[in-house]
Amino acid sequence: MAASSRIGLRGGTAIAHVDAAGFVTRDGRRATELGWWVAADDRWHDPREEPSGRQRLIDGTPVVETKIAVPGGDVVQRAFMVADHGGCVVMEISNESPAAVVIAVPTSGVATDAAAAPSEPRGVALPKGRALPSDVRVFPLAHRSAVRFVWATAPRVSITVDGLAGATPVARGWLGASERASRVSIDAQTLVAARCQLLLATSTEVDDLLQHDAARGVVAIAERVRMGEPVAPHVEQIADAARRMLRKPNALWASRALVMASRMLATANESLASSDVAVAWAEVGAGGTLGGGGDTCSAVDLPSATDLRSAVDTAAHVEDSLVRAISLYEAEVFADGIAASWRGVNFEAHGVPAGPQHTVSLAVRWHGENAALLWEVDGPPGLQLRATQVDASFAVSSQRGEALLRVGA
Repeated sequence: MAASSRIGLRGGTAIAHVDAAGFVTRDGRRATELGWWVAADDRWHDPREEPSGRQRLIDGTPVVETKIAVPGGDVVQRAFMVADHGGCVVMEISNESPAAVVIAVPTSGVATDAAAAPSEPRGVALPKGRALPSDVRVFPLAHRSAVRFVWATAPRVSITVDGLAGATPVARGWLGASERASRVSIDAQTLVAARCQLLLATSTEVDDLLQHDAARGVVAIAERVRMGEPVAPHVEQIADAARRMLRKPNALWASRALVMASRMLATANESLASSDVAVAWAEVGAGGTLGGGGDTCSAVDLPSATDLRSAVDTAAHVEDSLVRAISLYEAEVFADGIAASWRGVNFEAHGVPAGPQHTVSLAVRWHGENAALLWEVDGPPGLQLRATQVDASFAVSSQRGEALLRVGA
């Protein structure tokens, strides 16, 4: 489990971090920490000391769920951010145990929808040398009930809880943003988590990545554009990065980055520049010098909040393992073969880039050791699909169809 997970708003306009116990910190300062403690029938539970603690990102989104066990069930905390009032941290706590519990949280600058008036905590037993903040108050929480605490990131902002989105719609919004780029059912949470990390990055972080690593920087911008961010502010950066990559075409993800650069320039109505990049990509690729996919990336439950390179690698790898652009009118499906973890699992992918002008949607349905592949190409006619690493006999140029890949042969 990662030490902390980043939550925030698109473009890094408001950022906080959630540690492995569900404590939320702003600006990396302990003085701006929002913690939580639980009193059940047995004792006080400190999430930072609980061996029963479990944490995950809901559907891979920056909605962090932390559970601790109490007699008969769990107390579940979800931390995320909403855009209201300039950006607010929301902490939802629900009691999924059969008995009532008491929740303790700091209250300075925090609004809540708790029905009962808070009182001072009594009998809290924390590890030696650790004490509760002076502003902590307790709130009763009945069986199957929930309470929300809201913490504004902007100073001196009056906040209310009513009308703020909950964890489920916030997670759904992030998931929708990821699926706007493409929708993939295999390794879905891995892809969503990587894309959300890229959306949470600040423009400065993306610019720094682009400066030091043109290919990964372009892929990062492309993912953000595909998820709804404007492309216009990046046109000159993309064109400059394309020139840099063509001077160093063997860089990791250079081929994919040039394809995405061409697609973004077309989106920005820079048709001539888009065509120039596409032609240059095809010519360099024909010489066998373009860097293709990266090493296989293992799925991570809670990606690092600061490692944009890892997020780029993960997002690029998931799609590249499904469809890889080879030339203007050639694309390879399953270019590295079908992963062992995918064998026997029916899956789909929709809107995966297959070149400067094409995307491919596909579905796999297993018949014993062999895979029925259904595909549909969006773009000009004539794109040839191959599956050399799976079934060398498969090569089609139809816009849509179905074929049985002899995976076990």
